[in-house]
Amino acid sequence: MSATVRLLKPIALPFLLIAAGMLGITLLPALPRASPASFTLFGRILPPAGWGAMTTTVTSPGPDLTVLPGETVTISLTSDDGISHNWGVDYNGNGVSDPGEPLSSNFGSTAIPFTFTATTTPGTYTYWCFIHKGPMFGKFIVSPPGPDYSVSSNPSSLQILQGASANSTISITSLNNFAGSVTLSSSSSSPPGLLTSSFSVNPIMVPQSGTAKSNFTITVPAGTSPASYSITVTAKNSTTFSHSATVTVTVVIPDFKIALSSSSLTVAPGSSENVTVTLTSLNGFSGTVSLTSTLTSPGPQVTFSPISVTLSPGGTVSSTLSVSAASSGAYSTPVPLGNYNVNVTGTSGSLVHSATLALTIGSSSGAGALPTLAIVGVGIASAVAIVVAGVYFLRRRSKPKT
Repeated sequence: MSATVRLLKPIALPFLLIAAGMLGITLLPALPRASPASFTLFGRILPPAGWGAMTTTVTSPGPDLTVLPGETVTISLTSDDGISHNWGVDYNGNGVSDPGEPLSSNFGSTAIPFTFTATTTPGTYTYWCFIHKGPMFGKFIVSPPGPDYSVSSNPSSLQILQGASANSTISITSLNNFAGSVTLSSSSSSPPGLLTSSFSVNPIMVPQSGTAKSNFTITVPAGTSPASYSITVTAKNSTTFSHSATVTVTVVIPDFKIALSSSSLTVAPGSSENVTVTLTSLNGFSGTVSLTSTLTSPGPQVTFSPISVTLSPGGTVSSTLSVSAASSGAYSTPVPLGNYNVNVTGTSGSLVHSATLALTIGSSSGAGALPTLAIVGVGIASAVAIVVAGVYFLRRRSKPKT
């Protein structure tokens, strides 16, 4: 008489073993299984024949192998007696290996891995060495998964301002008719106490075939360094089930950005042109931004209207930047022709952002200097003509009459 024991609670095990010995029952434990489905088997046809998880535990029948329907199974196979063996599963019970049924290649004293996909049909099947059937067999059990649950977070990533809070919904979903109480806990990749969190419902009761939810609130203390942090939410019931989900928190600070309506501008000598400066609130920023400009070399005149703007959270405001190439000074000095860079800077407290405007004084074709040169040439020619005429006139007046 034989029986298979698959799950033995630590307290009941000694009493069960004593009772089995008194009744003459052989207890054949299932082979220890890694996750997902990974086993080790040693096979031998010489006495003691059979299969075992170790060379010292070879029995006939061999240990039970229990897997999930459709699961990928990997078995490390070794001959324990130096004789060539193989390993396969007989799904239809006809005692032979048929096409489509798992069958390894022959193996010897050097271990080989054998990987296959289990059938999706639950049931208890037989595995064999099809070279030496006899005592080299055991049970291959395809068992539906037991009750379980899954954990998810929505959203799974949050942006939170310093000194603010945000929420993520933690959902516990029943799998395979699970029903019961689940306790939630959290741990953060940040230094202890840097981020705080709480659950609106904890523990949480999960209904059979249903979903239970708890609101997960994360608080970022003021002064927390801007960075990304990972928070792991673990859901554990009173048995051995423990599953988790991750919430990524990015700590941000209120800020603003600055942009120009054009990255380049051409201004003709003696005229002026405008560019729009746009400032946008980021992460709830509010406050006054002052505008300034610097040029790579003096010459053009740059002004703002207005010179400072006030941003509200999520808002956008604009200022007009004017560039003048008009002559200036007591002697009406013209603005030198050429290329300039105008650095436009917005400042609010410790926040400073800038944008660059490529400025050309002249024409975009590079011929902007020609009008001025022509005027200068005409002026010089006129001056020379006047001087020559004056000299000629004076000489004629000073010449004695005969």
